[in-house]
Amino acid sequence: MKDKQEKRGLNRRDFMKISAAALTGCMLGQTPGLGSLVFGQPLAPGQFDREVVSCCQFCQVRCTTKVQVKDGRAINVYGHPDNSWTGGGMCPKGKSMVELTYSPHRLLHPMVRRGEKWEQIPYSEALELITDKMNKVKAEFPEEYEHRVALFAPLWESRESELAAETTMHLAGFSDICSPGDGCIGNSATTLSICLGSAVSPTTLDEILNAEVAVLFGANIAEIYPPYVRWLVAAREKGVRIIYLDPRRTPTSNFCDVHLRPRPGTDGALVMGLLQHLIANNLYDQEYVASKVNGFDMVAEAVRPYTVEKVAEITGLTKESIQDLAQVWGRSKRILSWMGASLSRYTNSMQTVQAIIALQAITNNLVGQGKGLMNVQGGKPGGDDEFSKKYRVPDLAPGLSFRKMLANMERNYVRVVLLNSSFRRYPDSDRVRKALEGVDFVVYRGFFMTEEAKVSHLIVPGTLTFESDGSQYGAQRQVVWRQQAVVAPGEAVPDWRFYLDLGRKLCGETYPAVNSAAEIYELMRETSPSWKGLSLERVKASASGVIWPCFKPEGADGRGSLYPEGKFLTSSGKVELNIKALGPLAWSEPKGSPFVKEAGSEGFPLVFSQGKVVQHWQHTFTEWSGFMAQFSEGNFVQVHPETAARLNLSDLDPAWLETELGRIQVRTKVTEDVLPGVIWTPSYPDPASPFAGNKGQSINSIIPGYWDKVSAQFNGFGCRLTKITG
Repeated sequence: MKDKQEKRGLNRRDFMKISAAALTGCMLGQTPGLGSLVFGQPLAPGQFDREVVSCCQFCQVRCTTKVQVKDGRAINVYGHPDNSWTGGGMCPKGKSMVELTYSPHRLLHPMVRRGEKWEQIPYSEALELITDKMNKVKAEFPEEYEHRVALFAPLWESRESELAAETTMHLAGFSDICSPGDGCIGNSATTLSICLGSAVSPTTLDEILNAEVAVLFGANIAEIYPPYVRWLVAAREKGVRIIYLDPRRTPTSNFCDVHLRPRPGTDGALVMGLLQHLIANNLYDQEYVASKVNGFDMVAEAVRPYTVEKVAEITGLTKESIQDLAQVWGRSKRILSWMGASLSRYTNSMQTVQAIIALQAITNNLVGQGKGLMNVQGGKPGGDDEFSKKYRVPDLAPGLSFRKMLANMERNYVRVVLLNSSFRRYPDSDRVRKALEGVDFVVYRGFFMTEEAKVSHLIVPGTLTFESDGSQYGAQRQVVWRQQAVVAPGEAVPDWRFYLDLGRKLCGETYPAVNSAAEIYELMRETSPSWKGLSLERVKASASGVIWPCFKPEGADGRGSLYPEGKFLTSSGKVELNIKALGPLAWSEPKGSPFVKEAGSEGFPLVFSQGKVVQHWQHTFTEWSGFMAQFSEGNFVQVHPETAARLNLSDLDPAWLETELGRIQVRTKVTEDVLPGVIWTPSYPDPASPFAGNKGQSINSIIPGYWDKVSAQFNGFGCRLTKITG
């Protein structure tokens, strides 16, 4: 067993090391004043042939790494010690890539479905088949083919893959590109864009060291972004007060001075109560509001009813804790707020993010040292380039959303789908599966025989992290470069190569004359003013990445505030709070909440919540790691002792977790980490995984399809838990 674990590049002692660091704050470091949460160590000289600088593709930390190679195989990966954001840290998800690269379960050659069987075909034949299917759509529907081919956009390979895919679709005449953001952080990104003029994080993480107070709105850093724990520790050592708002007690709680636990989906009501207190007591910056904020009067009127008493009733917090938090905002001069992805996962989330922007704005905490907003993801930099105008369409064409694409598939309008991300990332995922099963031709770009592969007609396998190069953008707006470390097995090809090859077959000489990820990067950079300073040489030379925007080759990058001169990227140059698209500031219960008395709601009295764990990401990668399965428990729910007693449930009891869509079997974990009346369940179980710990029913199969203007809801609705007897 030990030998097998070492071949996977990970051992149980390593895993326990990161777990201990995340839970107790044991910081091992090379960067003065910060330390590092270290997971994975370099092999000694002589044990490997060469090292290659790479980058983890999982989350927006974008940990730069060093891959150690021997005899043409990646045998170890560890965090780049010169990365100033991570201090050489990384999390177990990145470490799992050694095992996943050489997994016996990987798909290595294109395969086409022939009846009930799969037949291996050459890559060249797969390209011809896809080209033929897409051209036939044009021939059959010469006047209305544009929306009959759809793309679920690439999510994890590289920025160049996104650009190549969008270029191919646009030049071939197909505009339906479904961004992964509408199942992720679309709400917060859209609201930031509307109110401030850009969807990316308005500041960078290092400003937390200059703050008086840092407020984490559902940002579970220790589990989602473990290498960033070092920043929380360093900030506290400098005297920064860290306040954590999260219904659940998590490892992040250990790094905070105050942990307030509002009921899921009520952050917006809490923030409106804070606004009400500040405005009613003149504890806001009236001069800044007059010169930099549009829509203050609307905000003042909207928050008037949100008294401390009302907010306490809604959130479940005490009046004293709400008043204390309001006083913190009233007297502190430098507050940095960090918005977790969970904020985007409610039908009231755009209003919540709008309220947080208003709170930071009226207290003059949007721009300056120790101030600003962090979004849990950095978002895509760019948008000011001629490349976009000439070769690409936006992620979502006007009027298009995932819901419209789903409707088009259900009425048999869509004939070809390029499936480049998991359909299980959407709520009511069984409905999405059924719609895909009705499409004439589905092409899956993946790595394992997942649920996506099973609904497809053609599989064209992709490369994993070590097998291709390309750029990635991260939470600090940093751009990093990943170098190819090993040769891809079989006929696996990176997304950028696949879409270049397909684009040339569809478009001929009209397709841009680029032949590598580096050439795609440079083509985009050369036409973008805000990317001029992000030359490939400069990006490659930096272990930490170069921060967008960066206008000059030798100039400073965009570290710190995105709006250093206090001018926002809106048409007025001010913070815009009164916007027709968002409507007046308001708060409402999440759709389907058991706190809204509607027909049928009494049957689902518990509040549903779900999220990620430290060892898993999304639905299609780490679930195929046998080592990670040892630390995973399939489908389970956390439930408070008071709730468990009411339902006659004990620890480890089997139970049915049920929503209006259906039910799945779970094991009960009784814990005070969740609030009474609330359940929490992990999002990782994969029905196709070959490993028991990772295997389970997709949680999104029972999540109702509730949406707001932009994104889907994954939390806050009603559910029930019933003990399985007999």
